[in-house]
Amino acid sequence: MSEFLAGVERRAFKQALYAVREEQTALDIVQDAMMRVAERYAGRPAEELPPLFQRILQNAIRDYFRRQKVRSGVLMPLAALAGSDAEEDADPLETLDAGQGSGTIDGPEVEFGREQILRAIEAEVQRLPGRQREA
Repeated sequence: MSEFLAGVERRAFKQALYAVREEQTALDIVQDAMMRVAERYAGRPAEELPPLFQRILQNAIRDYFRRQKVRSGVLMPLAALAGSDAEEDADPLETLDAGQGSGTIDGPEVEFGREQILRAIEAEVQRLPGRQREA
């Protein structure tokens, strides 16, 4: 197993680096793929390891992009709630008014925008599996 991993290490790193364009991320992806192969397929014959490792590596790269897509899909709309003049460290949820009891009156365009954002959030929550919706 050690010989196999040493033999595919450089090529796997280049594949991951080409895909994600970040050296540290590529190293993490390759390390995770190697750990999965070593943990799950250590007893397999040597000729079965190359295709298994390639599949695991490609899945790890896809998983990275899926996580990035989810993060950008969640974090970008929250950043839009804060507005353009907000500080980077500010919590976007703290910038929202308390609502009807806050004593402030917003214009119709602000209310419309807020309603659209809330509808989008509710629609995305409905797409989640039941246990995640409950959380």
